[in-house]
Amino acid sequence: MKGGLGLFLGRVGGVAGALVLGQVVLGLTFVVGARSMPPTTLGLIATCAAIGQVAATVVDFGLINYLVRETASGRVTTAHARALTAAKRPWALAVLLVVGGGSSLLLAPDPVAGLLLTFVGAGVWEAQNANGLLRAQERFAQASTGQILGRVGGLVVVAVLAFVGAGTIALAAAIPASFVLEAILDRVFLGRGDGRRRGATAEIVAAHRESVGFGLATLAVSAQQLDTPLATAGGGAYEGGLYAAGGRLIGPLNFLANSIGLVAGPWLARAGTDPAALRVEERRVLRVSVALCVAPLLLAVVGPPLIPLLLGEQYASSGTVFAVLAVGAVIVTLNQPFAVILQNRGRPQVVAVGIAIGLGVGLVATFVFALFGGAVWAAVGYVVSQLVIFGILGLAARRARRDGVMAVSPPGASVEGSEAS
Repeated sequence: MKGGLGLFLGRVGGVAGALVLGQVVLGLTFVVGARSMPPTTLGLIATCAAIGQVAATVVDFGLINYLVRETASGRVTTAHARALTAAKRPWALAVLLVVGGGSSLLLAPDPVAGLLLTFVGAGVWEAQNANGLLRAQERFAQASTGQILGRVGGLVVVAVLAFVGAGTIALAAAIPASFVLEAILDRVFLGRGDGRRRGATAEIVAAHRESVGFGLATLAVSAQQLDTPLATAGGGAYEGGLYAAGGRLIGPLNFLANSIGLVAGPWLARAGTDPAALRVEERRVLRVSVALCVAPLLLAVVGPPLIPLLLGEQYASSGTVFAVLAVGAVIVTLNQPFAVILQNRGRPQVVAVGIAIGLGVGLVATFVFALFGGAVWAAVGYVVSQLVIFGILGLAARRARRDGVMAVSPPGASVEGSEAS
């Protein structure tokens, strides 16, 4: 493929840099918010935000990443990808607002925070889709810019509100604001579409059948967010706050892993059906993933003494939580190339089953461990989840490469339909 390792590393670096920088800013947002509230309040706010973010991932269920891959391979036009996401928007936002409103008003520390947190899921869904449509057009710089500026906007919101003494709602306002701002900026970059053209319901259903593996792969990277409500349910709001503090700061490492999936999917799709060329590109993706594991290993060492300095002694246990989750981030990074290889070789169902099993085992472990060992042992449940996924996907990817399995859809086999919205 034209460009080779240098081009691939450049794209991974660009996407990873934006994702990691965005998560660093989001981590700073949580640091500012956490310093103005006790762990119990942080636990409730983080739980509400996590429910909204995971709900957005479930509602999307891999559709946008699937469309990015199909657009890169030439099987779907950019206009048709926009049409499908536009057709899905009304019911997706309705579901997310209902879920977000119900959970936030029930669990949030006060009604104002609950009202603000209602919009997290909708904001995340809009931001993910607009960002994905930019990536589908290989406009990575604009996608990165929107994401970073959105997170900076959230940091400004929490800093201003904390400064004026509204610390209890500062974080609850900053989280949805960062995603809504990102979505607005990305839509400005995308420009207007043809609002008269929409994807048909049957086309959306067909695309979702193909996107199941992508959806569960994305959910695996987001599993830590799902862990937060379970840690709170098992150990209580205080332990949930300790877990959330470590979990939010580990975010850059998980999104570093996610950058592999975001770039490697369309990269491998462009390799076509040449077995030799595909194997070369797969080895390249695997090597880059292994190299990226250095970052979480280093942070697992420095995290425990550093986090209490950032958040205060009341969050001392969050340092150990951070270290355990960093080990999990190593495994997440190694899981990404296996998932992308299987998806590209036409085995998304294997990815779906493997991740579903791993998530199920890990989430049960998180809840049970939190019951008996609090936040630190809840983090071990996340590691268990990723180890199970690693075993299943690693063996399946090795078998698919050994048997020479190729993607089943030829370049012209995609569902055609109405164009841009």
